[in-house]
Amino acid sequence: MDVRRATGADALSIARLRAQMIKATPTGRWFEDLTAYLEDGLARAEDIAGFVVDGPADCLVSVALGSIYEAPPGPTYSGRTGYVHLVLTAPGYRRQGNGRAVTARLLTWFWDEGCGLVSLNTSVDGAHLYRSLGFENNVRSMRLFKPE
Repeated sequence: MDVRRATGADALSIARLRAQMIKATPTGRWFEDLTAYLEDGLARAEDIAGFVVDGPADCLVSVALGSIYEAPPGPTYSGRTGYVHLVLTAPGYRRQGNGRAVTARLLTWFWDEGCGLVSLNTSVDGAHLYRSLGFENNVRSMRLFKPE
């Protein structure tokens, strides 16, 4: 399989795969905002990167998307930090190494860009892949959505 860096032209395909994976309708404000975010970020190719495996008929088989931000340095890493936003593989292409390939390429990009730490949130299904790539559990994470 060939892994390539995603471009702004891949934004709509990535957004569609995301909608499919979270069982959401690929329409409306959220979908437009996601597509615009991807188009802009992937076209700039500065602090956001995605890596994809192409499938038949102009669809994507798998994608890993991440961004870099500055955080306070720690004793074992610089403040330059990577965050894996999503790793998605279309159902018919799972367990074939696609998710591993795009994630490994994203990790290489993080290291090449000077990141000393990479984090992510995982589903139960994805935990084995991430552990096999060297990720460790971190039970300190929490999140808060803005109240309506």
